[in-house]
Amino acid sequence: MITNKWQFWLGGGLSVGLLLLLLYQVDMGELEDALRNADHVLLAPSIVVYFIAVFFRALRWRYLLTPIGLFPVRRLYPVVIIGYMANNLLPVRLGEFVRSYLLARQEDVKATSALATIAVERVYDGITLLAFAALSAPWLLLLGEFDGAADISRTTGLLFLAGTIAAFGVLLAVFTLLGSSPAFADRMEGWLNVVPAGPGPQAKKLFRTFVAGLAVLSSPSKHLALFFYSLPVWLLECSMYFMLAYSFGIDEHFDSVGVLLLVVLLLTATSNLATSVPSAIGGIGPFEIVAQQTLMSLGVGASLAGAYSGFMHLVALWLPVNLAGLALLWKNNLSLREMSAASRADSLKSASSPAGDGD
Repeated sequence: MITNKWQFWLGGGLSVGLLLLLLYQVDMGELEDALRNADHVLLAPSIVVYFIAVFFRALRWRYLLTPIGLFPVRRLYPVVIIGYMANNLLPVRLGEFVRSYLLARQEDVKATSALATIAVERVYDGITLLAFAALSAPWLLLLGEFDGAADISRTTGLLFLAGTIAAFGVLLAVFTLLGSSPAFADRMEGWLNVVPAGPGPQAKKLFRTFVAGLAVLSSPSKHLALFFYSLPVWLLECSMYFMLAYSFGIDEHFDSVGVLLLVVLLLTATSNLATSVPSAIGGIGPFEIVAQQTLMSLGVGASLAGAYSGFMHLVALWLPVNLAGLALLWKNNLSLREMSAASRADSLKSASSPAGDGD
């Protein structure tokens, strides 16, 4: 097994269960027709756009890593691809550990500090997606696009949005205080005194190296810069949703291109926020079911919404980066199994190492 058995079965079970729930709601004949009749000519350019978005992810990561060191994007880009591939193939977002471990092997950094920058990256992904939802949902509501949705669907959506905003808000506040206030970091470190004497010093070293990776959050201007670094990442991904919406004829359900753009902004936000819970393998299941339900709440049929959601995630987003990541592993003679096992242990080891743990 690449990872612990319980993690694999938990993630796999959740993915299968949610996909079965999606299939329960669709007519299989209509689902097959939607997949067969889709115009797949826009698939290739959408995949190209995805890898351009990954470039901007690498650019944003370079900015996050500046307190630790200066690294060229051309060296970070393949590390990001391998990390996303590992996230897609391993449960509970273990690909984040693989990415930080790989960077630590390649450069003179500590894996735990690199992991902290990835945590900040994920928080800003959430903030950007929430901004998309906050921009699009009220306009769609005013335009009457949700009029066909049941009251329970609207209530569930509002509760999901409120809970997500609260979670990302708390994380951002804590990370900002840790990165900008030594006094707050000292108080948080003091809470680790409850850890037994044996692992206690190691836990504190691990905490300090993690805090070092949060130094980029030390000022409001840096927060603003991170938000603007995140915009091209998600606007490019939005354009993928937009192109494939035309491929599947989703545009025919809406009156104008402007309305479709708002739908795509909301769909990008809800489907990706659903995968922020680190459980299902590669986000498979949560992405499809939330994307389908979002489209259904806007008047798209269950079968068409399910076909589009599954194709969007598995064929356009999931498969290409996996193939690229596996090719990079083969080219560099790396093993995902070995990196997955070593990355978690290396996070602890790097905390006690006086230098970075690059090879």
